[in-house]
Amino acid sequence: MSDDIVRYEVRDEVAFVQMNRPKKLNALSVELADALNQTWARFEADPLAKVAILSAVGRAFCAGADIAGGRPNDDWRIPWAIRVHRAYPQNGVTVFKPIIGAVHGYALGGGWALAVRGCDITIAGESAMFGFPEPRVGISIPPIDYLPYLPFKASLEFMLLAWNGGEMLDARRAHELGMVNRVVPDADLMNEAIRWAEKLKKIPPLYIKAVKYGHYKTMESKTMRDEREYLNFVWPQEVSEDSREGRHAFKEKREPRFKGR
Repeated sequence: MSDDIVRYEVRDEVAFVQMNRPKKLNALSVELADALNQTWARFEADPLAKVAILSAVGRAFCAGADIAGGRPNDDWRIPWAIRVHRAYPQNGVTVFKPIIGAVHGYALGGGWALAVRGCDITIAGESAMFGFPEPRVGISIPPIDYLPYLPFKASLEFMLLAWNGGEMLDARRAHELGMVNRVVPDADLMNEAIRWAEKLKKIPPLYIKAVKYGHYKTMESKTMRDEREYLNFVWPQEVSEDSREGRHAFKEKREPRFKGR
């Protein structure tokens, strides 16, 4: 595996995907989010891969959005937080192969969403801690619907109080609430994820596709759908060469030369 910000390697029909920003606790910078977005497209199109296992290098799975990491030059075209959400695989929409999360250490905010919402099966090491620090940091968020991963009261508790010093969920509590599928010692985490991957490899891909489509279609809220459609259809136009050419042509009072990119 390389030193890329996201590592990708296929062995025995399993794509091993690793986030690789250990010094930043794999916090979701725009660069990491964009790299993950490209990786999910690569995985779905990879004829050699049937299942993916998402894990992370270092002592944490993902500490959430990298609010200290600055903004890219073109960030004025799209809210930064939404841009970071490109890290999540579009399960049941463009990604139909199964994804297993192998989670250790902190999985906070966007890292929690990547571990739980982004993975079809989530295996937690005993060190895993799930939290939502947004209320303590004062990050603005859209009205969030009830989380289908948790009972109603637990959903409210998690969104309001699961921050450091509040009531973060350890791996066992997350398992009790149905947020993760299994809890194992950290030393066994990858072996357990591979064991699940081997079972998923035996299921017909079209069956998995139908199950993922049905589940994610049912649980997708209007807010999530609007964001996904903006990222997929509107934002690519805003940052396209044609968009820049149109503005330049208008200023220069000439006919634009569009190229479809």
